[in-house]
Amino acid sequence: MTLLHFSPKAASRSSRKQVSAINGKGTARLCVTLAAACLLVELAQASTLYRYRDKNGSIVLNRTIPPEFVGQGYEVLNDKGRVIEVIPPALTDAQIAAREAEKRRQEMLEKQRKLQEEQDRELKLLYSHPNDVVRILKRRIQDIQSVISLRQSQIVTTRKEIEALEAQAAEAQRKGLEISEHLISALNKARKDIANDLADIQENQKEMTRALEEFDQKIRRMEQITGDAASDYPPLLESLKQDLSVGNTPTGPAQPAAAHSGSSTP
Repeated sequence: MTLLHFSPKAASRSSRKQVSAINGKGTARLCVTLAAACLLVELAQASTLYRYRDKNGSIVLNRTIPPEFVGQGYEVLNDKGRVIEVIPPALTDAQIAAREAEKRRQEMLEKQRKLQEEQDRELKLLYSHPNDVVRILKRRIQDIQSVISLRQSQIVTTRKEIEALEAQAAEAQRKGLEISEHLISALNKARKDIANDLADIQENQKEMTRALEEFDQKIRRMEQITGDAASDYPPLLESLKQDLSVGNTPTGPAQPAAAHSGSSTP
């Protein structure tokens, strides 16, 4: 019987040869695949046509397109002459500026929309009906009117004081006496008090204008949100005609309110 002698070194050399042969075949296949892909790309490029206009405005059909004509736009055609892509002309500076301006306008509109949504949420949390807004406005107006009435009463009282002080001064002059510093000081203070009261009245009338304008917007918006009319609003405006300039008085919820700009002195 013949015994076979096994050699580890010989087996290792045989395995390396087999691996090398396998790697060699794989590399060859990869090269063939890459070459085929490159060929396909070249064939596709060779079958692509570009249609554009030259500097004379004539239509040109070519395998390539000069760089100076790319910006004016062109069409890409396949080997059958069908348009597969349209490249639009590059935008001019004016068109770019217009596009950016429109973008900014849309962004502003979006901000306004979000702000309006937030304001609407706040209104619906505070009020359930347009007349609820009218009631708050009425209380605000009554507070302002109370301050104005108080200042007007103070003016009446101070004017009586001035009349009395002036009578004292006239009596002193008739007697050939000098008017005292105390009397002069009291007259000056009274006149200053009237000026301050008149200024306060004017400021409260401006505050009434601001309140009417602010709440007019809220009332009209609540009418839009709820679909209900502010039935208490026109009577309120009618009652304010004595405190407002007739020509600038709102006629109803559809118009913004404006207040009297001058002062009222009794």
